[in-house]
Amino acid sequence: MRRAFIALSLAAVSAAPAFAQAQKTWSSFDTDKGAVLGFGVPETDDTVVTFTCERGNPVVLVSSRVGSKGLKADEAAKIILTTGKVKKEFAGKGIANQESAAIDVDAGGKLADIKAVLTGGKSMTLEVKGVKLPVSLDGAAENYAQFEASCQ
Repeated sequence: MRRAFIALSLAAVSAAPAFAQAQKTWSSFDTDKGAVLGFGVPETDDTVVTFTCERGNPVVLVSSRVGSKGLKADEAAKIILTTGKVKKEFAGKGIANQESAAIDVDAGGKLADIKAVLTGGKSMTLEVKGVKLPVSLDGAAENYAQFEASCQ
């Protein structure tokens, strides 16, 4: 009995680092045409929100990947990002997510509006129809700076 407890304890302790690695973080990377900034689990499809730009284009694609409630594909929708007293709304439409069967939202936004939200505090609220989710901004400002430079 004691050996089983020790074995289970060791298994739990060894699994802790794997769990810690699965935490969502901010990251950015360059593409051939611009850059992507996102919050999610690195190197997986587990993403909450992404921002995609094309060099020289003032409009950034804002993509929420948290699903929605009561939204249909191609229906008008918006993504609302709020940090402290800063609230920005991005108009877009519902997008069918083939992997999760959820309806996500893609919208357009300006770099200045995204910067205001991502650099304005310690946490942000992401809201789409029927879903409201807190998002940590730990690391967002640093990754936004790299993203913005790559979008110019």
